[in-house]
Amino acid sequence: MHLSTLRAPARGLATLLVLAVPALGQTRGFLVTLGADTVAVERFTKTGDKVEGTVVRHLQGAGMLKYIITFDKDGSVGSYEAGNYRLDGSPVPPNPQTGAAQTGLKMTFAGGGATREVMTNGQPAVRHTSVPKGTLPAIGGGSRFYVELMLQAAKRDGKVHIIGFAANQDSATSPDIRVMGSDSAEIVTAGFREGFRFDRNGQLAHGDGSLTTQKFDVRPIRDADVTAIASAWAAASGPAGKPAPPLSTSDTANATVGTAHVTITYSRPAMRGREIWGTLVPFDTTWRLGANFATQLKTDKDLDIGGTTVATGTYTLWLIPSAGQSYLLVNKGTMDPANNGRAMWGTQWDPAQDIAKIPVESHMHLSMSEERFRIFVQGDMMMMHWGTGGYGVRVKAK
Repeated sequence: MHLSTLRAPARGLATLLVLAVPALGQTRGFLVTLGADTVAVERFTKTGDKVEGTVVRHLQGAGMLKYIITFDKDGSVGSYEAGNYRLDGSPVPPNPQTGAAQTGLKMTFAGGGATREVMTNGQPAVRHTSVPKGTLPAIGGGSRFYVELMLQAAKRDGKVHIIGFAANQDSATSPDIRVMGSDSAEIVTAGFREGFRFDRNGQLAHGDGSLTTQKFDVRPIRDADVTAIASAWAAASGPAGKPAPPLSTSDTANATVGTAHVTITYSRPAMRGREIWGTLVPFDTTWRLGANFATQLKTDKDLDIGGTTVATGTYTLWLIPSAGQSYLLVNKGTMDPANNGRAMWGTQWDPAQDIAKIPVESHMHLSMSEERFRIFVQGDMMMMHWGTGGYGVRVKAK
C-alpha cells in the first residue's frame, strides 16, 4: 500500500512511504501535511527500552533530526541524544552567534535531576539542573513522537515538565496541555490551539492544526524510507545549506492611484488543494490578509478607500470575510509592540488601533483560480483574490 499525498515539490515520492510490516522492533511514524503537500515525515523504532527516530522536514526549516531515547523501568526517560543535520546528511554547523553545537547533544535523567552535555565554542559544557520526576527532554525538529510523549504524560500526571539544551534554561517548564476526555487533548501555544486525538494505547491518532497559523495535519503511518525522502528533497532543494523556500512567499503590490503612490507589502500563502473562503479562512473572524508579517499599506497621498478617507501614512490591513457583508480593516498599528525594531506579526491585530471598517465587494465566482493569495490594484479597485473567490474595494486619491 502506498500513500499519495507527497505532492509538489515532493512529487513522485509517494512510493517511499510504503506501509510495510518491519522485521524487527516496533516501527511507526507520522506524516505531516499542509493541504495536499507533505512538509515532514517521521519514523521511529522501539526495541526494548530504546527508541531511535528520524524526522525529515521540507518547505520550512528544511533539515533532519536524529534522536535516541532510552526509558527507565517506570516508563520515565532515562537518556536522550540528538543531532541536527541537513537533508543531505551533513551535520548542521554550530550556531554562529552562540557557538552551540547542533549535533552530539546528550541529556540524562537521574536522582531528581537532568544532566545536559553540550559543546559551546568547541568546548564541552555540562549542566546539572534539578527537575521533577518524569521530566521530558524538549525534542525539537518537529517530532510528533515527542507530542505523543507529552500527551501521555499529561493524561497520566495532569501536568508535563520539559527541559531543553538552552544555556539560559535553569529549570523545567510546563507547556499548556489540556486533556479532554479519554481520547483527546489540545496544546495551546501563544493562544493558538492544536488538537490531538489518541487511541486506547495512548498513541497519537491525529493532529489537527487548523486553528493554528501553520495549519498542519498529522496522521500516523506504519513505516517510511526517511533516508530516501531526505535525499530526494535535498536534490530538489539544490546546493547543501541552501534555505528552503518559505511556505508563504513575500510580495509587494505597487500602484499609482491618481496622484498617490501606493505600496502594499504582504505574504502569499498557497491553496495546496484546500478550500479557502469559509474553511481555511473562516467567516466572521478577523484574518491577517495574507501570512507571516501583517500586511502593510503605505500611501504618500490621502486616499478614499470605499468611501472612507485614509490619510497619508503607513497602516496594516486586515479582513473580516463573511457569507454576508465583509469588511476591510485599516489599522494604525504597524510595529511589534514588544519589539519596536520589528514589523508587526500577523497575529498581533489590536482592534483598539483600527481607524476604519470598510465594506468590501464579494467576488466568489472568479473565472480563474489563484493558487496563491494575491493583492493587486486594477483600475479603481483594490483586489484581494485567492482560489476562485475574494474581495474588492474601490480606491482613489483624495
